[in-house]
Amino acid sequence: MTWQDMDPATHLFDPARAADVVYEIASSPDPQSGRARVPRSTRSIARGLAEHYGSWAFGWFNATGSSPDSGLVVREVPASGPGGSELEQQTQRCLSALLQWRAWLEELAAVFEQFTPGPDADEKQIRQVREHAVAPLVTLVVERTGAGESWRSVFEQALAWYLESTGLSPAEAEELTDEVVDSEFESWVAPDEQAVDRVREAVGGYGA
Repeated sequence: MTWQDMDPATHLFDPARAADVVYEIASSPDPQSGRARVPRSTRSIARGLAEHYGSWAFGWFNATGSSPDSGLVVREVPASGPGGSELEQQTQRCLSALLQWRAWLEELAAVFEQFTPGPDADEKQIRQVREHAVAPLVTLVVERTGAGESWRSVFEQALAWYLESTGLSPAEAEELTDEVVDSEFESWVAPDEQAVDRVREAVGGYGA
């Protein structure tokens, strides 16, 4: 999925209505049998939310970790347990993940806006702005994920989306982020200043 698919500025969302939307999708009957499908699979609910809101709303499914140390964006959802029906509990878990995912996209969008090249920026200025965005994005991702097992994939995605927002094609952004993250960052380890500087230099030097 590209940043164009994710950008909150172009995909409206009313969090006050989200609980009703999730419940309606989770409790919807099977179109063939007409019978309730409870519990529905989490993936099928994510697909239903993507049909309702747009493809951005599927992102939480792949961004939800099974433990707080997963290193993924959505690290905690309500646990199953006594109290409330199975449908109500499933609705609450999916709603929590969806809201956390949306909040994450809005946090990213705020950082991207801070480091948007001006309309008259030349190529050198654009590269400089991209370079300056790296450290704040690293900080944001490390704080959100706890630098757990999969934090690098979260950062790769965030950096690729940022680079897309500044004019790189999705393919270029993915290739660049794969290369610099794989060479400089490790799972379970928050990067030191030297590693971040090397990524900054690689991003700022791309296309020079």
